[in-house]
Amino acid sequence: MTDWAAVATDLAEEFATRASDIDREGRFPVENIERMKEVGYLTSVVPTELGGGGADLATFAECQQIIAAGCASTALATNMHLFGVGAAAEGWHMGDRASEPILQMVASGVVVGGSLTDAATGLNVRSSSTPARPVEGGYVISGRKSFCSLAPVLQFFWGTAADTETGQLLLFGLPRDTEGLNFKDTWDTMAMRGTGSWDVIFEDVFVPATAVQRGLDPNLPPVWDSAQERIFSWFSTSVAAVYLGIARAASAFAYDYVSNRTVTGASLPMSRQPAQIASAADIELTLRPAEAMLRDAIRRRADGELLEPSDIQALKYTAVNAANAAVDRCVRMVGGHGIFRKLPLERYYRDVRAGQFHPPSNDVAIETIGKAALGIDAGAEPRWPSD
Repeated sequence: MTDWAAVATDLAEEFATRASDIDREGRFPVENIERMKEVGYLTSVVPTELGGGGADLATFAECQQIIAAGCASTALATNMHLFGVGAAAEGWHMGDRASEPILQMVASGVVVGGSLTDAATGLNVRSSSTPARPVEGGYVISGRKSFCSLAPVLQFFWGTAADTETGQLLLFGLPRDTEGLNFKDTWDTMAMRGTGSWDVIFEDVFVPATAVQRGLDPNLPPVWDSAQERIFSWFSTSVAAVYLGIARAASAFAYDYVSNRTVTGASLPMSRQPAQIASAADIELTLRPAEAMLRDAIRRRADGELLEPSDIQALKYTAVNAANAAVDRCVRMVGGHGIFRKLPLERYYRDVRAGQFHPPSNDVAIETIGKAALGIDAGAEPRWPSD
């Protein structure tokens, strides 16, 4: 079987040589995606029986952490292709063969991606403000989605809309060249500047009924089952890995910097200063628990445990906030030179900020985790407005 960690290491080393230019220019790293295709990385999580690499969640998370250290934008963009494919592959191994056509499509080289986020109202995984009007043979959809990572190269789009007659959530998939489906470059951000997370515009797009999967009735209580657990676990685990990968790249840079720099008048490098020693300890004591939590979540799932929503949200919350705090401390270690764009640290500092904006937000995670600890129903009032 392919050593995917070794493949990821080679890719990360190559991607690191152009990460600064990609960030500065705010461009999508097409060449990185092509390299990933060449080595089979974009099919790494597809079952070997279907022509893929057979990587499991633990391997995938390890690889994403490695690649994020080389180019965070590339890691995060491809994450939005791989996590869903990986979750589907895990379901396939458990006997759910409904996703086999998609897995075969990906194995053939097709890049998939999508968006659940309505541009006007934001993300809600149980509903959508994008209207889907029932017509003979399917639906007509008009509206706009945002945060569609991989938009410049994806070939198959998946998204959500709501049936205008029933309010029921619809999940649908369409080829990129579907009439009325357009992608618009709106991605001009301070962080993750190379993810190509464009807007998607639907102009009376016809979606055949065969391309639609109905979600749960929004008027019924939410259901937590293995299918939902898979998709959320693969998402949160891989997002945690990406941001911890950025933080580890930042810490490696900071440790090397202070170990090889001596201030005027001193006989020993900066690393011997008590403040730098304390900073390194603080970084380790911030990152190691988050990394352990990531490994623990993966192990528990491998042992057959169905993680609860509060478990998954706690992992994502802990990882992205630990990464933030650790990179902040790295900048303090390096000092004023850390804000110069000639060094990668300021890019790590900006990129790691994006972690808090992936669902669930910090506030939603805190609500979920706290209610679970106190035995309170997740939908109980009072709560922050979310719909």
